[in-house]
Amino acid sequence: MNQVDKKKDLVVLVADSHIHWATRGLLSRSESLGIAQIDFYIFTHVHHDSGCRTQAAEYLRPYLRYYVHSLVIFDRHGCTSDDSRTDIQNRVESDLRKNGWEDRAKAIVIEPELEAWVWGYQEALPVLGWPGGYDSLRQWLSQEGLWPVSAAKPPDPKKAMKAVMEHTQQKREAKVFEQIARAANFKRCQDAAFNELKNTLQLWFPLGSSP
Repeated sequence: MNQVDKKKDLVVLVADSHIHWATRGLLSRSESLGIAQIDFYIFTHVHHDSGCRTQAAEYLRPYLRYYVHSLVIFDRHGCTSDDSRTDIQNRVESDLRKNGWEDRAKAIVIEPELEAWVWGYQEALPVLGWPGGYDSLRQWLSQEGLWPVSAAKPPDPKKAMKAVMEHTQQKREAKVFEQIARAANFKRCQDAAFNELKNTLQLWFPLGSSP
């Protein structure tokens, strides 16, 4: 058994508790993601999105000897950069390669923020406390000026989610994101960052591979 075989599968650096719980929920569903079961560890950067953008290599350096792969997940909104999502990702990944991760690390920048993933799943409605269907939710948010009829998702997904949960008197706790991640049908999600995450995990941990 070589040194890599002795390492654990995945360490994940995230920007906040919301992304932490969402990632925890996602990685618990290996079969739905189309990946082998893996062992993983998730921790949060003290400086949140901007810290993940500028200090990921520094934070993940101590884990080089112990994990095969690393992920960095944060929101573009809040990371204090006006660059495109892909440019930000490429810069973080370049820093990680130079610090020893080589091709074993990946950055995922969510555009504009984690709440954008919520609006791709009808399964989120019970978690948000919405009593009706998806169409009635869209209509309500449209009336509130939070979801234009022509838009695929609310332009400010965090504000829209907060409005719905205030309306339904639901607590907006971090674990809500884990509940949504555990319930969601991934096949319907068209979000570029989410699909990039899923494709990366499938490449690293294909079904049928040894844990």
